[in-house]
Amino acid sequence: MRSNRNRGLFIIWIILSLSALCSCGKSADISEYADDPITISGLLDEEFTITPAELLALTCVSRTATGKTAKAGTVSATGPLLDTFLAQYGFVPTDFEKIRFIAGDGYKTVLKGTYLTDYEVVLVVSSGEEPLAESLRPLRLLIPGAESNMWIYAVVRIEFEPAE
Repeated sequence: MRSNRNRGLFIIWIILSLSALCSCGKSADISEYADDPITISGLLDEEFTITPAELLALTCVSRTATGKTAKAGTVSATGPLLDTFLAQYGFVPTDFEKIRFIAGDGYKTVLKGTYLTDYEVVLVVSSGEEPLAESLRPLRLLIPGAESNMWIYAVVRIEFEPAE
């Protein structure tokens, strides 16, 4: 009898663990910006848009990183990896010379070289179980281990430049 109870508890623990891994921050209410468009250029023949809700539907990760300055602080992030986003179109990051992330105010971060080979790049749609702060929406970038000046936020456009 005790063995069956332990087996049942173990199965419940497995189910809860798996659902936590697959949640992709679904407990975060991103409804205020879920449908905000993010323009994608250079990936397909024509520009198209994606939304935070569409990114949230992909396999996601949760990461926390602390910047080297007080201003950067500690960032909790949930969203798909850049690799996961690209895989749905048949690409990997190294298929590109550069990938530009552009914020609504025109600020840009360019990923190239080791940023495309040696780092995990998280396309952040929520701050763990909390939505992104209004100033960070609709998308934030987190690159654990990289300089925090690369962690651009308020991303509204991503441009892919193919490797030659």
